[in-house]
Amino acid sequence: MTSHETLPVDNAVVPVAGLLQLLMPANAVGFAIKGLDGLYRLANPVIEALLCRPGDRLAGKSEADIVPPPAHNLLAECDRRILAGEAAAWTRIELVHGGQRRRYAWLKMAILAPDRTLQAIASLVEPLQRRHVSLAAKETLQRLQEANRDLQQMVVELEQAASTDRLTGIWNRRRLEESVRTEMERMARYGHSLCLLLIDVDHFKRINDEHGHATGDAVLQRLTTLLQGALRKVDSLSRWGGEEFVVLCPNTARATAAAVAERLRREVAAGDFATVGKVTVSVGVAECAAGESWEEWFARADAALYRAKDAGRNQIRLAPEQAGSDGYVVANFVQLVWHAAYESGNEIVDRGHRRLFADANRLLAAILSDRPGNGLELIVDQLLAGVVEHFRDEEAVFTAAGFAGASEHSLLHQGLTSEAHELLASYRAGTRGVGDVFQFLAYEVVTKHMLGADRMFFDCLRPATAAAVNPAVAIAPGNAR
Repeated sequence: MTSHETLPVDNAVVPVAGLLQLLMPANAVGFAIKGLDGLYRLANPVIEALLCRPGDRLAGKSEADIVPPPAHNLLAECDRRILAGEAAAWTRIELVHGGQRRRYAWLKMAILAPDRTLQAIASLVEPLQRRHVSLAAKETLQRLQEANRDLQQMVVELEQAASTDRLTGIWNRRRLEESVRTEMERMARYGHSLCLLLIDVDHFKRINDEHGHATGDAVLQRLTTLLQGALRKVDSLSRWGGEEFVVLCPNTARATAAAVAERLRREVAAGDFATVGKVTVSVGVAECAAGESWEEWFARADAALYRAKDAGRNQIRLAPEQAGSDGYVVANFVQLVWHAAYESGNEIVDRGHRRLFADANRLLAAILSDRPGNGLELIVDQLLAGVVEHFRDEEAVFTAAGFAGASEHSLLHQGLTSEAHELLASYRAGTRGVGDVFQFLAYEVVTKHMLGADRMFFDCLRPATAAAVNPAVAIAPGNAR
C-alpha cells in the first residue's frame, strides 16, 4: 500500500464510544479532531506528547504550527482529498520525538453529519510497524465504525451547542449570520423578499437593577417563549445579545413583516412575567434591498428600532425601503454621515456629537489605510478620552437645562465611560483589537447612545441659552472638527 492510497471505507466516522476510548491516556494511538478551519479541537495525550512541547496543548493549533514543512505538505494533500469527497487518506511522515527520528503512519478520516456533509477531520497517528500498514489501518477503522450513528448524533449535538444561545435555547448570533448568508444568496438568486425584525426589551436595565439579573434572565426566557409562540413556521428567532432579539423572515415583504412585528409586540405586551408583571418591546423592521450588505441591512433595522424607542417605546417602526434614504447611520465599518436631523439645537451638544462622528471616521480611515500600531494607539487614546470629555460637557448642559432624567442619563454615561476605560486597557494589553474600539465608538456611543438615549433630553434644550449654560465648557469655533 503506497502513501495516500485510498482506504476501502464507506463512511469514516468516529463513534462516541470510540472517541472516548481514543481520548483516554491508556490508548496507544494518537488521536485528534480538527475543524474545517484547520484548527484542532480535541486531542488525546498521546498525540499531544508527540506533537507539542511539555505542558502545551494541541487545541487551537494547526498542522503548520506543529509539524515541519515536508510533513505538513503530505498532510495537506490528505486534507485536500478528504475535502474532495474521499472518506479517508493516509501517509507516512517522519517526526522527531524524544530526540529520536521515527516514521509514523498518519491516517485522516472524514467526520460527516447525518446529511453527509463534511463536519471535521479526525487523525490517527501511530509509529510505523513492520506489519502491513493496510491491515493496521483497516483494524483501526473497523473498531471506530462499530458505533457510527453515535458519532453522527454527537456531531449534531456539538453543532447545535455551538449555534444555540445557552440562556434561551434559540439560535445565537453565529447561527443567525450563517442563515442570513444563505437567505441573502437565495434572495439574490430568485428575487424573493427578505425581512428582518430587530426586537429590544424596553427598560430592561431597570428590570435588572430593581429585581436582579436572575429575574432579568427569567424575563428573557419568558419573552422567548412568547415570541416563538407567535412566529410563523418560516420565521427564525435568534438572540442577538443582551436584551436584543432578531427575527429573520424569508419570502416576506415589508408590509407582511410589519404585521408580524405588530403581532409579536401585542403578544409580549399582553403577556404576564413573574415578579416583573408587564414587559413591552420595541421593534425595528427592515426589508433587504438589492445589492445591500448584511451590515447595511442590519443598521437600517437598528435605526428603525431606535426610532421606535425615541417615539415612546412599545411600538414598531419601519426602515425606509432603500438604504440611506432617510439619513440612517451604518455603524459597521461604513463612513458615518452627519445629518441635520441629529441636531439638538444646543451648540455645545451638537458640536460634541459632530466631533464623535468625525473621530469615528478618522479611526476608520486609519484602520483602512493600515496605519502602523503606534499611530493607531495615539488615535485610540485621543478618541476614548474625547468620549469621556463629551459626556462631562453634555451633563453640564442637560443638568442646567433642568432635564428630569439627568441622574439616570449620567449613570448611562458612567457605564459607557467604564466600558471605554476597560476597552482601552484591553487594547493596550493586546487582548482587544482596533476594530473593537471602532465598533464601541460607532455603535455603542454614536448609534445607540447619541442617536438613541440622548434624544430624550433634546426637548429641554434651547439654542439661545446654550452659551450661558456653562461658559467653562464652551468650545471655540476654531476647535470644531
